[in-house]
Amino acid sequence: MKYLMWDVDGTLILSGGAGKDAMIKVIKDYYFLDAFDFNKSLAGRTDSDIIKSVVTRLRGRCNSAEAAGLLIRYHMELPKQLPLHKGRVLKNVQKTLEYFCQSDSRYCNCLLTGNTSTGAHLKLQHFGLDQYFNHEHSVFGEISENREMLAKVAFHRLYMQNEQAKPNELIFIGDTPNDVRCANAIGAPCLIILEGSGYKPEDFAEVKPWKIIDCLPDNPKQLELLLDEAENYAGGQNA
Repeated sequence: MKYLMWDVDGTLILSGGAGKDAMIKVIKDYYFLDAFDFNKSLAGRTDSDIIKSVVTRLRGRCNSAEAAGLLIRYHMELPKQLPLHKGRVLKNVQKTLEYFCQSDSRYCNCLLTGNTSTGAHLKLQHFGLDQYFNHEHSVFGEISENREMLAKVAFHRLYMQNEQAKPNELIFIGDTPNDVRCANAIGAPCLIILEGSGYKPEDFAEVKPWKIIDCLPDNPKQLELLLDEAENYAGGQNA
């Protein structure tokens, strides 16, 4: 069995800015601000890193209890924001997830995302995708502020079940350079899908993903054949 470590935002779905707007509303309400915006991109970052940077920016240092409180408020606000935005499931995502959920599949759909487990669940439930994922091997953003640590946790779990496990048994699927850095941290392959990404192919030159495709193919079998090529992936080498 190999594990497909799917990112959420920009890879499976576009929320139309619901997550960002939910965070902004919570921050404005909590700190009594008339206006607030993030001073750097949220793409590919963990929710815990985003919240820590906000608290540090506004308070001068981050208190863990305060950060946790903001995340709880965010989880309460997100379900209100999702229906207010024109989000969508990206092309061929649902049929692809269904394909790899077949009982004879050699691949297992998992999540590796900067979203917290609650945030990821709320988004995927809203778009009707939550049922396609194995959560035993999934890793979420509350585990660490550092996305690369999420990959190390994912591989550690696999290794604890099988000491012969290799990094290429985890295939990361994402849309940002941070997704590639995450995979590179353990020498695993990363497939980049550009459809929902804010990045161009040349933006990935430095991090060297395993493969880049424009969108998921109409026939999931084609993706399966591509994923089979990861069998020969040697960490750090761009196929």
